[in-house]
Amino acid sequence: MASSGCVMQRDHDALVAKTNQLQQEIEKERNELAQARADLDATRQRLDNALRANADSSTDVMSSKARLNDLAGRFDEVQHGLEELKRDVGASRTELYARIDELKRASQPAPAAPPVTIPQDKATHFSQLKEAYGRRDFVTVRALGPEYVNRYPNDEKADEALFMLGDSDLADGRPSSSLGHMNRFLKLFPRSKFLDRVLFDMGEAYLALHDCGNAKTAFDAVDKRFSKEKIGADARAKLATIAKNPPGLCAPQ
Repeated sequence: MASSGCVMQRDHDALVAKTNQLQQEIEKERNELAQARADLDATRQRLDNALRANADSSTDVMSSKARLNDLAGRFDEVQHGLEELKRDVGASRTELYARIDELKRASQPAPAAPPVTIPQDKATHFSQLKEAYGRRDFVTVRALGPEYVNRYPNDEKADEALFMLGDSDLADGRPSSSLGHMNRFLKLFPRSKFLDRVLFDMGEAYLALHDCGNAKTAFDAVDKRFSKEKIGADARAKLATIAKNPPGLCAPQ
């Protein structure tokens, strides 16, 4: 366990270094963008002055136009690079927060749980899964849930089993794992009666990872599809909180 913790710490440190490097690159790109904007404005001004003065030399005007086009292209290129860097930083931060979750769990190892026997009978299997979910026995849910969905993918209760699995991981402080189950749910059961709760849980999981952009997308979906229900009102409350962006909620952009 100690060796695993050291490896995770090294991974965490590497991610921190990568994020810091990306931040420095963003600052450099911003400076280049500001310089490109200044050059572009200056060239436009010179061109306007030449045109107003009815410059005799068409060569000067053409040269200014060429420089203007060149600067406009450079401006667009730098701006595009800046947007890509922002996306990279966002992805790194999401991964970083997920690793922090793992480090927290690794530093507080839970006692080994007894092995869970998977029932051969489908009804018993689901009954035990639902009971474990109700008493927040996350270890048992993680043992029974995936097996139920894999064994009975077309069963009428498979969507509920997958929802309980993702919801349990979220409650157990595993937002990244929860998102994995929820994304699978969206692919397999897009019309499920649990869709509202899955979308809401996805918003909560993204918030736990400080990814407010994706959290907003999830809560927006809940609000649009279930606006007249209580969960729609809850989603609007979450959106209002994201809009206020209190300290520590969202990763810096």
